[in-house]
Amino acid sequence: MRPSTVLVATALAAATIAASALAFRPPGKVDPHRISSPLLDGAQIDAETLDIVERACQNCHSERTHWPWYSHIPPASWLLHRDVAHARDRFNLSRWEGYTPVEKQALLSAIGAAARTSVMPPRRYTFLHPQSKLSGPEREHLYRWTRSERLRLRNPDDRIPRSGDNRYLWDRRF
Repeated sequence: MRPSTVLVATALAAATIAASALAFRPPGKVDPHRISSPLLDGAQIDAETLDIVERACQNCHSERTHWPWYSHIPPASWLLHRDVAHARDRFNLSRWEGYTPVEKQALLSAIGAAARTSVMPPRRYTFLHPQSKLSGPEREHLYRWTRSERLRLRNPDDRIPRSGDNRYLWDRRF
């Protein structure tokens, strides 16, 4: 063999090894200290609602992501990493205490609407994770919790709105 052919073959082999090492890296790391932090820290959430959130939302919208085996194999790893990064950018349930009350109200409104209209969790996710699929009553339960939590955030002194208090009239339409 000619020396230039050996050099090219060696360079290609080295590039292939380097590329495969990068391709099979885990798509993301979970901070082990954040795993122990509660989801929706500071929110008043009952156990049933928290179970729904943990089952259907936390894998993408928190730092408690459990990466499945196929999340380490391209191109699935690229898609999953992108989806989780996008979901965490939208909101992160592990960092709930860092949002302002106004941000929390907006997020709760979006969460309730997405759950009620079956936008979340997405079908491509529930296809691979059937346990995350929400039933109609679970969607309604999550929606009602988001409404009550928004109301609590609007009334931090826990004042119950009186009949005829029109400031809360719009919330009763839903």
